[in-house]
Amino acid sequence: HQDGGEPARNPAVIWKRNERFVYLANFLHMTMYTMCLGSVFDIFLYNLSQEQQLLVPDDPLQIGLNTAQGPPIPMHTHGSFVLTFDIRPSAKVAGYPPDSSCRQQYTCGTSILHITDLSGDGDCCKVGNRMPLLMLDNRSTLMHLAMDAVGQNESMDVREYDKKQKCTIKDPIPVNAWSSIKVKASGMDGSKGKIGKDANDTGGGLALFINGSKACEVLGTQYHSLPAKEKAFAFLGSIFSPRSKDVHIPANAEIRSLKYGKPASNLFVGTMNSVQGVVSVLLMYPIGWLGDYTNRYTLNRSNVAIGILAALLMVTAIFLRNVFAIFAGVILFTFYQQCISAIIYAILADNVDRRRRTQAGVNYKTFSTLAQSLGVLIQLIVVLIDPAEDNWSWTTFNLMLLPGWLLLPGIALAIFIIRPVGKKISAFPNVDEVPLDNDQVASSRSVRLSQAWLDDIVMFKQRRGFVVAVSVNAFFILTLLANGMTSRYFSLYFTQVKKFSPAGLCLLNAVCRLWIALFAQLGKPLGRILGRSNLVVLLHVGSALFTLGIYGGGLFEPSMMLACASYLMRFALLQTRDPLLYSITMDCVPPSQRSRWAALNSLRTLSFAASAVLGGYLADTHGYQFSFNITVILLLCGLVVFLPAMIWFPRLEGAESSERVPRLRSGFLGAMRPTTQSSQRMVPPPNAQSSP
Repeated sequence: HQDGGEPARNPAVIWKRNERFVYLANFLHMTMYTMCLGSVFDIFLYNLSQEQQLLVPDDPLQIGLNTAQGPPIPMHTHGSFVLTFDIRPSAKVAGYPPDSSCRQQYTCGTSILHITDLSGDGDCCKVGNRMPLLMLDNRSTLMHLAMDAVGQNESMDVREYDKKQKCTIKDPIPVNAWSSIKVKASGMDGSKGKIGKDANDTGGGLALFINGSKACEVLGTQYHSLPAKEKAFAFLGSIFSPRSKDVHIPANAEIRSLKYGKPASNLFVGTMNSVQGVVSVLLMYPIGWLGDYTNRYTLNRSNVAIGILAALLMVTAIFLRNVFAIFAGVILFTFYQQCISAIIYAILADNVDRRRRTQAGVNYKTFSTLAQSLGVLIQLIVVLIDPAEDNWSWTTFNLMLLPGWLLLPGIALAIFIIRPVGKKISAFPNVDEVPLDNDQVASSRSVRLSQAWLDDIVMFKQRRGFVVAVSVNAFFILTLLANGMTSRYFSLYFTQVKKFSPAGLCLLNAVCRLWIALFAQLGKPLGRILGRSNLVVLLHVGSALFTLGIYGGGLFEPSMMLACASYLMRFALLQTRDPLLYSITMDCVPPSQRSRWAALNSLRTLSFAASAVLGGYLADTHGYQFSFNITVILLLCGLVVFLPAMIWFPRLEGAESSERVPRLRSGFLGAMRPTTQSSQRMVPPPNAQSSP
């Protein structure tokens, strides 16, 4: 393929044009990625794992003695489950007259919600009668939680049942005010560190949470291993059925948003992200090899067809909420994602000379973060258009996840406009096939990186450039492994622990991305002053400390303001660090190997989710705090593998040794410098240094 049109003697015009369209393609791609597979997608997966049944919508439903009750709600139950709803007790609290026989029968509670299979008398004490039963105390708003257990004595009376299998909160629920109720039956694998252990049992139990705080619990494996019931019924207030007559009168209260499902699984979210990470690793070298040994520009254009197929599959899967289709769509999209991320990095390096490579990396990162900010801003606008949808419903997920795929044609157009460069595939050379003139060499400190300095043997009989590149990328991958345990769970932390609404989460992420775009501009000037390797270390340590500020690490309870500010700083420091790692790598490796090394750098777009499954497991069993603590420790320990880069890529980056080389490197002597056989590019002068 030979490109014509512009004169070959002026390739700079093509390089600049290509650079701009690389930024545009990446901008549109990252906007699409943020909208379709960003933090909202993780929350979608989290909710999907629950197989949730909506029993009462958001509109309040009145229950009470003087209120006509609706029919029972058919449902199916699980051994482990999460039941959530909001309740607003009336100031006129229901109760029994003083002479009622309920005291002798031990049945003076007023019923809020009763899930039963109606076996026996439907109330007690057959297994399946209470799965669970929620009541208020007689003429009080103290709440009771009772539930059946595997192996219970089905001939016992209600008094004995309540002594063994019921818990009561300590403080009454406020009247005429909404309170959030959560009932969870779970083993330790899904307890998220919220269910305790007794002396004889290590398997979790049953817990009642009021407004996010645990109010009471009944421990034991028998409470989360009940057989699932395909035919059960939810009664709001008293049981009313031809087969049963409830001895409890209904409570006077309003109920809304009653949902029942399996415990939400961080592990499921982690598994989906780990699939992306593992597929990325498997594809990383083959795609990099193809990019180096074939026409990377044609490969990037062909990849658009894969993106279109992935988009069609993902749209269908989200509409149908089909887990297997989502897995297939994610795998197909990961191929597209890995290909465009790896190849477009190499294309950028083809069109940007060494003096500007760090700034180009900063620009690339800036456009990426602006795109991510635009993505969440679009989602925020979608939510605010209809404030009724500012909750995590399936309609909200469809509105926030699906429109982003419409950007794919724009991505394709930008990719097809990029003109191939490189003497093997085009009439136009790439930047490394054109030698620097004397003015360029003298104009900037950034071109003083010496090829001879990079070729020095420094460790295990390996070149300095190779050792530094390996150290940088090993450090990069290890830190991504550590961050992969938590990065995909921050959105869940803010929605599940901090109770952010869709609009609140979108606003936080939009501000975060804009802040990153501004903060990243400090990378180049600070790199010149401190040296790129030194600055990487400072930014990395800072990101670990600000990670701790998000959740407190068990040392303190951060305020909402501190948690959000730490979240902004954590990502700003990491995103400022990444272009430095990219520029160091591209300056240390020959152009003929750029696609392979860029494939490693492209893993950052997927946050290297191969460790997400471990993070999900730890979050499910021990809670988010424990998982985040492990990440902070691993981030700090990861600095060990960066030591070779700090030692052999110091602040001056070879400038001192370069200055001792005679400056007479132009003219005849300059023309006699050999080219490397592998890259067929002109070797930069010994006093040439890369971007800081």
